[in-house]
Amino acid sequence: MSERHGPRTARLVLGLVLAVTLPLSASLAAQGPNSLRGAGSRPVEPFRVIGNVYYVGAAGISSYLIVTSEGLILLDTGTHEMQAGVRAGIEKLGYSLDDVKVILSSHAHWDHVEGHAAMKERTGARVVALGEDAAAIASGTDSSASGFEGWTPTEVDRVLQDQGAVTLGGTTLTAHLTPGHTKGCTTWTTTVEEGGRSHLVVFVGGTSINPGVVLLDNPRHPGIADDYARTFRVLERLEADVFLAQHPAMYAMSEKRQRQEAGAQQNPFIDPEGYRQFVQREKRKYLAQLEEERSATP
Repeated sequence: MSERHGPRTARLVLGLVLAVTLPLSASLAAQGPNSLRGAGSRPVEPFRVIGNVYYVGAAGISSYLIVTSEGLILLDTGTHEMQAGVRAGIEKLGYSLDDVKVILSSHAHWDHVEGHAAMKERTGARVVALGEDAAAIASGTDSSASGFEGWTPTEVDRVLQDQGAVTLGGTTLTAHLTPGHTKGCTTWTTTVEEGGRSHLVVFVGGTSINPGVVLLDNPRHPGIADDYARTFRVLERLEADVFLAQHPAMYAMSEKRQRQEAGAQQNPFIDPEGYRQFVQREKRKYLAQLEEERSATP
């Protein structure tokens, strides 16, 4: 392990540099709790993304509301600091918290599931999660390679396998196991209707490698390199029309929202090319780190 301390240290330094220079982005989790609990958790006005999908999250951490004829599905609850904003967002859209029937997650890191326990207690909603992330949510312990802080343990009412589905009021979300960022990291897909056309919405569960996480001989997540490779194979197969993710900067939410408010002729969130570019960009980062670690191995 000692032979890899050099590259690992370099990545830690790089992470600190990014934390200082980047705006709210997918690297927010690497910036530590202060950034996420502060600017990252600042509420924004809720809005309709497309079809029956709405944004009720914060400036740097996403939370989505999927509206159905039989109630609401909430994807990611966010941090403790986000809870008032998420609840207010749901009500501003004209819905009651009592309408929340299902709570889902992109992945089991504290900044995305810390609000699960309080939201479940308030709404009585069923918590559904995939694989090893379900165990992490239930235990309140981060089992990922990052080993971040934990959260209040939350009962998981249903544990999904890869390709498992959640259906409510005629809307179905399918869970795709995309591990690496966490062991049960989940990319969700659903189909929406807008303007007489169907569009595949992809909620990317997580692709980044947090600073300090190694891909080779990782004691917290053996096989993490293979898991990331699997994730990119899955994401490359999905033909997304609408590309969303667990941090808004990952898909340029603010810019697209501004264009949407300005009356863009086509919904700016319909962005298949942006999705393809994102996946390839993230894959290149993964391959670059993997090559770096292999080159450092005697």
